[in-house]
Amino acid sequence: LAIALKAIRQLGLQQVGLYALYKFGLVTGHYRRATQGEPSAAIGELKAVLPLPGRDELLAVLGREGKAALLAEADEIAGGKVRLFGAQPVELKLTVPGKLAHWTAYETGRLQVPHPDLQMPDIKYLWEPARFGWAFTLGRAYHLTGDEKYPAAFWQNFETFTDANPPCLGPHWMSGQEAALRLMAFVWAGQVFDAASVSTPVRKQRLADSVAAHAARIPPTLVYARSQHNNHLLTEAAGLLVVMNSGPRNFLLYR
Repeated sequence: LAIALKAIRQLGLQQVGLYALYKFGLVTGHYRRATQGEPSAAIGELKAVLPLPGRDELLAVLGREGKAALLAEADEIAGGKVRLFGAQPVELKLTVPGKLAHWTAYETGRLQVPHPDLQMPDIKYLWEPARFGWAFTLGRAYHLTGDEKYPAAFWQNFETFTDANPPCLGPHWMSGQEAALRLMAFVWAGQVFDAASVSTPVRKQRLADSVAAHAARIPPTLVYARSQHNNHLLTEAAGLLVVMNSGPRNFLLYR
């Protein structure tokens, strides 16, 4: 009771009430039911959402040293390494060990989050590579050079993640904010890699379907984002805005 009163006093009744509503939805199984099954598939390919700068313009911003640093990092990513939070390069891991359960099982604590690296048990190390922030580096490198090894690296890792983490199964689907961050990276990657020979129609359609699945994950738990009163709501709103301008429209429905 003392903790509850302190939370209300410091956070406000509205934020505490919204969070309590979210917890109630978890306990009653509402979110499990609301995000169960495959979402409606997107129809058609993703549309471009932002104008891309010309290669000369990009090179002018980067300069010689910036270009060298960009390509070095992109080559590192294409070789299977990523720098989490700017630290030393580690293996890019997008799979989660063991059989996956619905995301609510991890959120409620019924199941422990399985970590691929026991040396880094904090969930942020599991989530960070799966945000696909490194895809922007690959995209800039491809836009600058036209080297197809960069889109090839993106598609390989996209397929690895998608195969290993079906919609709403596993810890990568616990947070609407994580889904939004990944969604925005996917939409941008679809645009910047569109002309690559490795960007086949099958891959493009699969990317559109994945964007729709990620977008469908966000609305059911917006109450949690609102309760946080911080970057969660901004990120998730941005994700929905991006997807509404990229093509898929049926992401709110689950079969």
